[in-house]
Amino acid sequence: MNVHNSRQQNLPLSIQLRVQPIGEIAVQKGLLTTEQVVRVCNEQQTCKMLFGELAKKMGFLTSDELEVLLDAKQEHDRIVDEALSQCC
Repeated sequence: MNVHNSRQQNLPLSIQLRVQPIGEIAVQKGLLTTEQVVRVCNEQQTCKMLFGELAKKMGFLTSDELEVLLDAKQEHDRIVDEALSQCC
């Protein structure tokens, strides 16, 4: 088990379900490769920019692609919130 997973297990279920990084969504949608996500994450450790903005600055995403990712993240969070309000 990696450190990320062990930290996530300590969070309440409602927060665990909402945690879906933009990089993961980008890979699922075919907008970024896993290698690009790793490069952005590595760079993010030194510059402290938001993932999507940094990926755009690095030339991996266009403004339109970033908008698609942010919309997908909002939709994911909305679905999780709705599901949690119905079951909990």
